[in-house]
Amino acid sequence: MNMKTLLLIAGVFAAAGFPLTGGAAGRCPAGKSGCTIDDAASRSSVRASESTAKHTASPHEYGRVPLVAPIDAQPEGQTYGRWAAQWWQWAIGVPVAVNPLVDTTGANCAQRQRDEVWFLAGSFGPDRVDRSCEVPAGKSLFFPLINTAYFAFLNDEPPETRTEDYVRAAPGSSCTVPAQISVWIDGFRVPNPTRFFTGASGSQSPMFNVQMPPGNLFGDDGTSIPELVLSPSAEQGYYLFVQPLRPGPHTIRWVASGCTPGASQDITYHLTVLGEGGPHH
Repeated sequence: MNMKTLLLIAGVFAAAGFPLTGGAAGRCPAGKSGCTIDDAASRSSVRASESTAKHTASPHEYGRVPLVAPIDAQPEGQTYGRWAAQWWQWAIGVPVAVNPLVDTTGANCAQRQRDEVWFLAGSFGPDRVDRSCEVPAGKSLFFPLINTAYFAFLNDEPPETRTEDYVRAAPGSSCTVPAQISVWIDGFRVPNPTRFFTGASGSQSPMFNVQMPPGNLFGDDGTSIPELVLSPSAEQGYYLFVQPLRPGPHTIRWVASGCTPGASQDITYHLTVLGEGGPHH
């Protein structure tokens, strides 16, 4: 089989040695047999990024220390692993024009949000990302600190390349580099964030499918990816599930490296959690 993969690092797609430019919009080449995506971005080191982290208000000023669900819990009725699979379905399922992964301001943070859990996004860009976002009251937050995924196609040959064993072992389906992660929520530093892992040693995510929209992140119209369906898919990464924050302003920042070679993230969200009756003033 002529195995080709699609890597997204520092905002540039590269497939089998052929660069496909256009930021986070590329095209899967005809005849390829799978894609990998790293939710990875800038090359800045964790140590350097930590040194520039700004202190935000103490969590006690907001009334409580943020509550992070344990990795072995089932917050809102699902394991971390299942939330991770659902996060990928959300992230890849939004058209690139309004996709939160490529949004540098937070203007698109409400895209396809539903139910009681609000997803936050990492970034594909090479730079630190600073977003502002309004979140309805009572919403839990779920977001990746750093992660990776592999997606097979419906027409992959031979059939063995679409089995769970093959996809879970494929390059890009799992973290192969030790992660270094720091997370701050309203100035409170979350201890030992690498324990929130969706591999077998943590809360393993199930195999999953993704239905992509027209104008998707891959820039494919169904020519290379039949029915715009990615199936089966596997992922690994480090995530946080944060219980609802009280109405008012909040700041979440995470700085991460590892999982895959050269990958890193530096993301800040300035959240305004709205009051029960509408916008918070």
